[in-house]
Amino acid sequence: MKRSSKITLIVIGAIIFLAGLYTYSVTQKNAQSTLNNSDAGASLAVKEGESAYTDMEGGQIAINENLGKILVVNSWASWCPACAGELPDLAKLGQEFSDKNVKVLAINRAEPRTTAVAFLSGLNAVDGLQLVLDPDDKFYTTNDGYAMPETIFYDPKGNIIFHQHGRMSYEEMKTRTESIVSQSAVQNN
Repeated sequence: MKRSSKITLIVIGAIIFLAGLYTYSVTQKNAQSTLNNSDAGASLAVKEGESAYTDMEGGQIAINENLGKILVVNSWASWCPACAGELPDLAKLGQEFSDKNVKVLAINRAEPRTTAVAFLSGLNAVDGLQLVLDPDDKFYTTNDGYAMPETIFYDPKGNIIFHQHGRMSYEEMKTRTESIVSQSAVQNN
């Protein structure tokens, strides 16, 4: 093969590679933009002027980084007796589905960190949950909450699949989550 032919093939290959890379980049940006504009994106993003979501140590976290996963998001507070029973079940759910693209978030409703930490210290088995403090109570109010606890199930596209007002049993949580996992698997095939 002549040297000029080799150079031509390399140039064509490079052009194809760059076109593919550009297409992938644009597709990813569009997908992320869609997620940011979804129900989950609107609920979990922090807008300018709002207080950031924080972890239990007070460090800022961006829980909207979980967009694209199946999300089970719970609102809880220390003054809610049903929350004390539901949080360990949510933790169990998070552990059971951790390898299925499922993330379980437990968002506290505007209580001081010390109050939330003291409440959680009296509970057993909350590993598997991402515990979040919401100083402005924006998640609950954005989703028109009216009962405690509240749990919202989102599909990977950020759509609300189910919104439970009040306590759920572990079996109900598991059934809802399995259904979303199954539907997502079918849609991805």
